[in-house]
Amino acid sequence: MKKTTVCLFSTLILGMSVLTGCSQNAISGDSQKDGSNVITIVAQTAGAEKTRVDNLVKASEKLNEELKAEGKNVQVKVETKDFEGSWDDYAKQFMLAFKAKKEPDIYATGHENIGWLADGHYIQPLDEMKNSKAYSDVFPTLWNSVTYKGKTWGVLQDTEVRPVFYNKDILKKMGWTDQQINDLPEKVKKGEFTLDDMTKLAEEAKAKGFVQYGIVHRPVDGPDFQALAYDFGDKLYDSAENKIVFDKKAVAKQLNYYYDIAQKKLIPDQLTSMEWKNVHKLVVNGKTLFYYGGIWNVFNWSQDNYHDQLGKVDANWVNQHLGMMLIPAADKGGKPVTLSHPFVYTVSSQTKHPDLVKRLLELVADPKLQVDHDVKTYHLPVTKSAAEDPEFKGNVTLGHASYMLDYTTFLPNLEKFPKYSKDVFNAIQAVELGKQNPDAALKDLEVQLKNDLGDQLEIVE
Repeated sequence: MKKTTVCLFSTLILGMSVLTGCSQNAISGDSQKDGSNVITIVAQTAGAEKTRVDNLVKASEKLNEELKAEGKNVQVKVETKDFEGSWDDYAKQFMLAFKAKKEPDIYATGHENIGWLADGHYIQPLDEMKNSKAYSDVFPTLWNSVTYKGKTWGVLQDTEVRPVFYNKDILKKMGWTDQQINDLPEKVKKGEFTLDDMTKLAEEAKAKGFVQYGIVHRPVDGPDFQALAYDFGDKLYDSAENKIVFDKKAVAKQLNYYYDIAQKKLIPDQLTSMEWKNVHKLVVNGKTLFYYGGIWNVFNWSQDNYHDQLGKVDANWVNQHLGMMLIPAADKGGKPVTLSHPFVYTVSSQTKHPDLVKRLLELVADPKLQVDHDVKTYHLPVTKSAAEDPEFKGNVTLGHASYMLDYTTFLPNLEKFPKYSKDVFNAIQAVELGKQNPDAALKDLEVQLKNDLGDQLEIVE
């Protein structure tokens, strides 16, 4: 369930072998027994979550019922494609298919790709979908993730949040009552428990020998690190100028935070060189008090033998031993944050059936279809009606996390943002390893960003 940001390559050689599996978005030569025409709509996704396209097949059944009731002499068949390969290759394949006019009508992708898809005229704006009944109760902040240059370029398929997991067993050893443990997420929401409080508590747990480490984060570049930038006041993106924002004061605080927890030995010495499996083992075996993770990690822990004695652990075990809270505010009384990476449906600018495609996307927003996908893959729904579904609310993990969407943030939808993210990660790695102090790392980071981003960078002193 881990998400990876796509980095677009500007120069591509058209190789038809890459197009394997894509089909022309045209009317099929087949017809139904009742004589109605069959229109094939192609939908493609990548990754393990096949329900993203399978749900479109289910939605087409409802669409066909509606078309028949309307007396239309047409039926819709959804042809699904699952891409297996890297996210970079997924993007390249789409562009090559588009040139050959063999791209899918519906292209499911991470929201951060909307910028290059829109700039390249690969997809069409979907502003009218934002006002449709099907999407009328989307969590309002989620629309920001599909907005680019003032237009809406996709509809939301699912989302997630990246909470801080805390170990309940360790807090009990430290003298916390069950009530105090259960109240911690609320104290974070109110800004009563800050990032500094979290660090001090991690120090206490380590000093008393209850944990090997106080805090653990992801070992590789990724969106989580930018959640801390938002926490320190960075806005990362200037929509008016369409530029990435390098807020030097906020990034200085970001680097100082990681430097501080490294100097206090609260994190593993070589955390940014660790394998993911070893990070997961630290978390489920109670070796750390806090973990900057993702809600989908609950699924990860149920699939592999990370626990030394139990092997795989299910959601009930996780709920019993681990709690989830927002990333605490940097200042007392401030607003906590998290970060989401919504997956979205985009529509090809070359589709021959825009009206049918849009009707299909309205029907796939059905709360039951959302919940089926979310429960299977440990993601969150995009509409409030789906979040109120009894099956979703009854889930011991998901039902306790949907409130975090009111505090979420997103990565900018700019093609060059992956370069910014990688440069910042390299600076974080340098301060954690003690190769640079935060001031030196900040200066080198500015030079690197100017070189990598050019006129797409806006510097705030």
